[in-house]
Amino acid sequence: MSRLENSVTRNDLFRPGKCLVDIFIGSYSEAPSVIILDCTDTNNDTCGQQGLALFNKYYNDYCYMPLHIYEGLSGKQITTILKPDRRDKQANIARLLQKLVLYLRAQWPKTKIIVRGDSHFASKDFMDWTGGENNVGFITGLTGNEKLYELARVNIESAQREYNQYRKPVKRYHSFMYKAQSWENHQRVIVKVEVSEMGTNIRYIVTDQHDHSTRDLYEKGYCARSSMEMRIKDHKLYLTSDRSSCTRFTAN
Repeated sequence: MSRLENSVTRNDLFRPGKCLVDIFIGSYSEAPSVIILDCTDTNNDTCGQQGLALFNKYYNDYCYMPLHIYEGLSGKQITTILKPDRRDKQANIARLLQKLVLYLRAQWPKTKIIVRGDSHFASKDFMDWTGGENNVGFITGLTGNEKLYELARVNIESAQREYNQYRKPVKRYHSFMYKAQSWENHQRVIVKVEVSEMGTNIRYIVTDQHDHSTRDLYEKGYCARSSMEMRIKDHKLYLTSDRSSCTRFTAN
């Protein structure tokens, strides 16, 4: 088994990855009207001197960080890619997602494809690219900054005043158009403000979708990605996919 695993090359690894996507496509009897590409990284702990295993401060251990991609509506696996323990640069994320979207688009020309992920997947390059594509969109988390806070200040302070007056938890949503200096286009940003005895909690998402309300986009559109955690749990538990015993990264 060890000799078999270590005989695999990087080019060999591309073919089963592509096969997983083909199996996903083949699971539909006809082209779906819309699919959601749910993307997330997860830890894959290592226990020895595995190649490219790095220390992750968040997980407080040495591990890999495989990328899992599922279809958000059906829960079907699209593909999983083992990566070293470092988060990809946004340009690398854009290239990977573009290749996947174009491959799916070749099979399903009329299907609407939406990419969904946390703020790590808010890639400037991917957002700019979708501006010239038909039926391709995104809804991702967005890291807060001073400019976003200023644009949401009125709603934040209003929610805080309401809580201070009635001492009951307050939750509010607000959306506005925003363009970071490096972005090519303005995008819709939604802010969620929660104020309770625990303090003020502010979260942002960015999307190119304009056909739904702010609350629906956040709660039904973005927050629905939480179901991925159960799919990853099943993936690790029933496929033992977090077992990485080989020394070489490609073998794992």
